Amino acid sequence: MPVQAMDDASYITALYRHLLGRQPDAEGLSTWTTLLQQTGDPTAVMAGLLASAEDRARNAIPTPASPAAEALDGLEGRPVVVVDVGAQALQFEDHVYGPLCTPAISHRIIGFEPLLGKLNERVSLGKGGDALTMLPYAIGDGDRHVLHINNDDATSSLFPLNPSLCRDYEHLVTLHTVDRVEIETRKLDDVLPPEAIDFLKLDIQGAELMALMGAQNVLSRTAVIHCEVEFAPIYQGQPLYPDVQQLLNAAGFSLIDLIVPHLYAPLTAAGPVSQDRLLWADAVFFQDSPGARG
Repeated sequence: MPVQAMDDASYITALYRHLLGRQPDAEGLSTWTTLLQQTGDPTAVMAGLLASAEDRARNAIPTPASPAAEALDGLEGRPVVVVDVGAQALQFEDHVYGPLCTPAISHRIIGFEPLLGKLNERVSLGKGGDALTMLPYAIGDGDRHVLHINNDDATSSLFPLNPSLCRDYEHLVTLHTVDRVEIETRKLDDVLPPEAIDFLKLDIQGAELMALMGAQNVLSRTAVIHCEVEFAPIYQGQPLYPDVQQLLNAAGFSLIDLIVPHLYAPLTAAGPVSQDRLLWADAVFFQDSPGARG
C-alpha cells in the first residue's frame, strides 16, 4: 500500500502535539501554514515552534532552591543571626557563612576581634554594611589571659606556640611571637543578647573549647556551629579535637562533617616531604533538636 505524504495542516498539528502538547489554535495553524507554503521548508516551522516563548516555558528546568534559602523556612521572617568569633577579614576567600549573608536574605552578623587593627580593617572593607556589628572583645572564659601576637597575626592565640611541634613542619617553623598583651576575655553568655543564633563560627587558634565552655546558654539556642579544631598541639596546653566534640555532644550537638583538612609536610634534612599529617580542620556540628531553640 503506498505511503501518502502528510499534508501541511497535519504536519503542523503533529508538531504542536509533540512540541507544545496541544492542538494548534486557528491563528497559529494559519500562520505556520503560510510560512510553510512560502518557504517550502518544513524545518522552519519546527525551528519557530522550538524558539517560541510557549516552548521555552513548557520545557524550562526549575531552579532548585539553594540550601541557604531552604534553611530560611523556619525563621518566620526574622533575620538570620550569625556570630563570628575571630572575625578578621579574609584575604583570599569569603567567610564560610557568606551564602547566608546576601542582599536577598535579611541577616545580622555579630563579630568579635580583639586586635583593633584587624577589627578596623574588617569594618573598613564595608562588606557587612549595616548588618555587621564588630566588638573588640577576646572571647574566652571571662578571666584575664595573655594574648600571644605572632608574626602571622592570624595565628595569634591565648596559648603560646608549641616550638617542639612547630619546628618540625613547613610554615609552622616560620611562626614566632612578636608581642604579648594581657587582656580580659569575655564569655559569649555575657556579651550576646538572648536570641536564637543560626550560625556560630569560632576560629580562635586553640581557644575554641574555652569559648564554648563560656557559652552554655548560647549553645542551647544555637543551630549550627562551625569550629576550627586541632589534632596536634600547635599551641602549648591547648585542648584538641576530642575535647571539643565531647563538650558539644554533651550540649546536644552532633558532628556533621570535618571539612577543609590541613595536612602538613614534616621537615627533613632534605627539605619538606609529602603532606601527610593532619594538624587542623573545620568541624561542623548541628543541634540535635533545633526546635528547642529560644
